[in-house]
Amino acid sequence: MLVGHPKRRPMCFSTDASLTTAAALLPAGVYTLSAAWQKNRAYLLVAALPLLFGVQQLAEAGVWFGLEHDLPWLLKPAALVFLFFALGFWPFWVPLSAAALEDRPAQRRLFLAAAAGGLAMCCLYYVPLAMRFDVWVTVRMVHHSIRYDYPDLPLAQGVAGLVWTGLYLLAVCCPLLASRDGQLRLLGLAVTGSALVSQLLFWYAFASVWCFFAAALSVQLCYVLYRLPGPAGRGDGVLSPGV
Repeated sequence: MLVGHPKRRPMCFSTDASLTTAAALLPAGVYTLSAAWQKNRAYLLVAALPLLFGVQQLAEAGVWFGLEHDLPWLLKPAALVFLFFALGFWPFWVPLSAAALEDRPAQRRLFLAAAAGGLAMCCLYYVPLAMRFDVWVTVRMVHHSIRYDYPDLPLAQGVAGLVWTGLYLLAVCCPLLASRDGQLRLLGLAVTGSALVSQLLFWYAFASVWCFFAAALSVQLCYVLYRLPGPAGRGDGVLSPGV
């Protein structure tokens, strides 16, 4: 179900905010990928984060525009792309990115297991939601933010929903927090803090707001990749000087 809204632009989060964020992230992602390719290709997966967040923010700009102008033909595919990243992709990609950087066997296996769990969550959570989007999903504006509701999705109900949320947060936050790269640990702290702020202040639109904050924070990777030594000064080939 796609719920429209009066054509009044929200003050904080909006089409313009998502488009502006995407406009900053897409070239930032090109830079981080280029830097990782030239300096240390183990960083390629994590370097892709700004670009991927930029695509997600473009999708949410489509959701905003579709809601504001009552365009279901735009709103549905844009919401599906946004929710693909929010519900299925990040709990897989983030631990996989951390595993690519890890030289400690035990931690690497743990991150790969988390990535496999994230892929399973994508199959069990997002795929059914996408198949029954018109029945199970409601998209609407609430307090100048976008709320995605899917209360009839089996894994979103009761204890299952709480367990899934906990596993999701662990998969996204812990690999960054446990990284041997000090700069990535700082990013992990910022992402975890933004999750707490989003839950406390924007609980009614947690997915949308947290993804927006995390997208903005991913610009920090420009600094991480900028400081990364080139091949001649890379040392063990895995860690940045921010250890």
